Amino acid sequence: MLWFKRPPEADSGNEKETETVEPVALAVSLDGRVFAQKFARFLEIIGEGGGIDPFVAALNTKRELFASALSRAALGGLDLDKLEVLVETVMPARKRVWPSLEALGIQGLKDAIGELLYGARPLADRMAAFTDAIPVVGGLEPKAEKKVRRAITDLGAEMLHFRAPVQYPLMTRWVWDQNTHAGAVRELVAGGDALSQVLLGAEPGVYEAARRWVAERMAENGMYRDPEFVVDMFFAHAYADYMRALSSGMGLMNADFGGKEDPLELVRKLLGIDAARRTQSRVKKVLH
Repeated sequence: MLWFKRPPEADSGNEKETETVEPVALAVSLDGRVFAQKFARFLEIIGEGGGIDPFVAALNTKRELFASALSRAALGGLDLDKLEVLVETVMPARKRVWPSLEALGIQGLKDAIGELLYGARPLADRMAAFTDAIPVVGGLEPKAEKKVRRAITDLGAEMLHFRAPVQYPLMTRWVWDQNTHAGAVRELVAGGDALSQVLLGAEPGVYEAARRWVAERMAENGMYRDPEFVVDMFFAHAYADYMRALSSGMGLMNADFGGKEDPLELVRKLLGIDAARRTQSRVKKVLH
């Protein structure tokens, strides 16, 4: 039985979680032939890199970290040191959001996180409210301010997913960003290369529909285990392929994404399971 037929995870405070993310009908078709090509390459490079197990173990460790820090029972004891540990594992956020988090303060952050994870409003509304609740500080230029705002959105998305990865899809911008019509999901759209726009939408049900589609294709190929994490891995692989193609021959691969030698390096970075730097914080050294 696939993960999306299981009941949602229960919070570690033993309160039953009842919210579910229902998939929506996608406005464009995803291409099974494109999936098959990317999946074959995914299996090849994962096999060369030591197999799926180390990735699943690392992602499960990340899940345990988020579930422990963000449970209902633990949220009241959250402090900036514990939050820094979480942010360290969110690649789009680790170098951009710390001044904003400090500016809001820990009580404001606990209120915003509690509303995001456990509030009564619809999920999309809570995600938007979380992004709006955290200030962008420093008198940044509009372009830089937008980068910080988007990184805050990604932080909220990862808090939802990694606290409860079966219940919530990974809704980061690198999975899908309607504003830029880019992301891993676009790499699976039939004829996506020829489309100037891909109007999938931005609601949570879009991300759920896409991950169910990928999980079903994986099941057809005999892969049933740990789909809540393996789908994340596949999306990271698809987006890493896109980034390499975009930067090929132009020297565009920046410090966020690393070099080109190891095809799994980008995957690890996107998933936030790359090795932390020992000498200085990647969270408090902020780059705009």
